[in-house]
Amino acid sequence: MYYDALVTGAGPGGCMAARSLRGAGFKVALVEKERLPREKPCGGFVSPQAAALIEEAFGPIPPSCLAQPHTVVGARLLCEGGGDYELPFPEPGFSVVRSRLDAHLAASCGADVLDGCEVVDLDVERFHVRAHVTRGEEEEEELEATYLVAADGAESVALRLLRPEFHRLYAAPRLERTMLVLSEGDMEWDPRWTGIALMRGGGGIARFFVKDGLIGLAVNHGPEKEWREGLDSLAAMLRHRAGLRLRGEAIRRASASNRMAAGGHYSLGAGCALLAGEAAGLLDPWGFGIRLALESGRVAAESIRESAGERITPHIRYRYRMQDLLERELRQRRDFTAGVGDLDVSSLAGDRSRAARRDRRALKRRFYK
Repeated sequence: MYYDALVTGAGPGGCMAARSLRGAGFKVALVEKERLPREKPCGGFVSPQAAALIEEAFGPIPPSCLAQPHTVVGARLLCEGGGDYELPFPEPGFSVVRSRLDAHLAASCGADVLDGCEVVDLDVERFHVRAHVTRGEEEEEELEATYLVAADGAESVALRLLRPEFHRLYAAPRLERTMLVLSEGDMEWDPRWTGIALMRGGGGIARFFVKDGLIGLAVNHGPEKEWREGLDSLAAMLRHRAGLRLRGEAIRRASASNRMAAGGHYSLGAGCALLAGEAAGLLDPWGFGIRLALESGRVAAESIRESAGERITPHIRYRYRMQDLLERELRQRRDFTAGVGDLDVSSLAGDRSRAARRDRRALKRRFYK
């Protein structure tokens, strides 16, 4: 089957790219490895900036996609040394169930949705893409297109196949595993705030939240570090600071994130193949990626639309148009003034106490580590 464009990954970035291309009249296939709706180990907090991008392209987020409580007002940062800071959004965002949101966006993008379809190999020429895919136990088949937008996440198959040396040097070493544990329990916490914990001893940033009657604890770990150690440290901190009490059997969900951007490394693709979202390294310093996925997916589609029919490959336009966004992300990591990512850090940046200075130094080390 021949398409004008293949989009891999049915997260927000891939759905945004597919929607934008379909709106311009392109014949698009949206290829997703898992069957939709699929679980996504993610806190599911959509900033107002991300919500505005979704509403502009797809309309308002349906109530069926929202979690309880529906709104999120920002993040509250707890530092293991004792610091406690509120980092608000400019205005409230939304708390969503990612499995439902992603399925809604995929169904609304207008593309041919090929879920349960795994890309196992790619052949990319100047204006031609051949994707080798498998569906369950069926034999391998080929999909062909003029363009590719790969939004296939932290462990991007497209990045590994398109730029193997970059993947080996920058992406693979910065891959970080995450374990999300969901459990019933009680905690003295306003669920309208998502929680960020800055851990000591190289533990980095952990996350926690209360939604839909469950408490979520998410800790990062490398292959050499058992996730239980980080989880025990986070739980102990929250027992002391927020009266955490867990009960019942926990649900565990594993995922991954890629922090190659902490070293200033991004890969936007090459030629007619563009990378978007976390596949390109677009993850904000706090570990949130929905807004950046949406922005890059839209810009990738616009770059393809603008270059269609020309001899110039869309990667050239994409790289040029993404420059301001990349410079903004790097500047925020360095300056640490009013805003970092989607969060207003004024309360922390303006605090002149010794504890706050220590916490800022620890965060900056994490942002660049």
